[in-house]
Amino acid sequence: MDTSLARSWIEIDFNRLESNVRNIKASLPKGIKYVCVVKADAYGHCMPQALVRFLRGGADAFAVANLYEASRVREVVSDKPVLVLSPILKEERPLVFEFGATPSVSSADEAEAFSNLAKERGMRLNVQIKLDTGMGRAGVRYEIADDVIPKILAFDGIKVSGIFSHLSSADSDPEYTEKQFSIFKRVVAKYGSPDMLIHLHNSAALQFVKVEPPFNAVRVGLIQYGINPHEDPKAVYRGIDIKPVLEFKSRVLAVSRRSDGSVIASVGAGYADGVPSGFNSDARVLVNGIRCPIEGKVGLDETVINISNAGEVNAGDEVVFIGEQKGAEISLVDYSKWTSRIPWETMVAIPRRVKRVLK
Repeated sequence: MDTSLARSWIEIDFNRLESNVRNIKASLPKGIKYVCVVKADAYGHCMPQALVRFLRGGADAFAVANLYEASRVREVVSDKPVLVLSPILKEERPLVFEFGATPSVSSADEAEAFSNLAKERGMRLNVQIKLDTGMGRAGVRYEIADDVIPKILAFDGIKVSGIFSHLSSADSDPEYTEKQFSIFKRVVAKYGSPDMLIHLHNSAALQFVKVEPPFNAVRVGLIQYGINPHEDPKAVYRGIDIKPVLEFKSRVLAVSRRSDGSVIASVGAGYADGVPSGFNSDARVLVNGIRCPIEGKVGLDETVINISNAGEVNAGDEVVFIGEQKGAEISLVDYSKWTSRIPWETMVAIPRRVKRVLK
């Protein structure tokens, strides 16, 4: 693992990633399928390499946001379902067949279009019905499900292989989440069947909503990357050992002493490297295992930190924005709070000019 020429870099521990997946899957009831969410380059964790570890860990299916991501999964995975969670544009629909993807449908019109395309090709296409139980985005609104879903089920060019929905606030609003679960189960009781994947649980819901019939699958994103989505840092997942996979590091470029005696360092990462331009007063980085505050505004390529209490510091020394150093740690969750971001946003905001070091 050579980082000697890197000004800033992220380290991705694939052994931890695989272990997280194994531990999550082992915690699920027998027979529950593991739908692995790999949107946005596996949340910034280098999708192609991560896919291998997800497979080793026991992933049964994959979920992506669009057909480009589906094509990237298919470069590595040939024999697992790949569900496209977001709507597919009319012009993109033929690519579903090329990539062997499973589209989600939110209307009878979409379902009919896929049915016609499948019949033109002399085949039957697997689709999943996306139900809107309160997220307020795409999906069949639950109030009109009785009008729409029977029409979808009637098209002979498609096979409905699953029904799913998205939770809007499982990390912060258990009451609303329970309402969404109740709505979803009422619809599935009418239109679900044993040969469909029935999934609503996300990472946050796994903490407090039991996985039991009619559910036969879970859709796991954040916790497989070792991040607890709950706002309460003391919320530990029952029986699941997860460890953070991603670390974000940089180097000291220069050290100087101010007239007041304080010592500052310029760090080789700025907002062009995914360091947000705005931090609150709690923001810290690690130098020599000591938490050092960020000072002033973050620049395009550099960040200034106060190292007065960090001992001897020289140009080239390691600076940790996210991760561990000499027994100290800055979690991705804390870093996100300091920047008014959510963890998902933090992970995908680190651009490609930052070196990827794969462990």
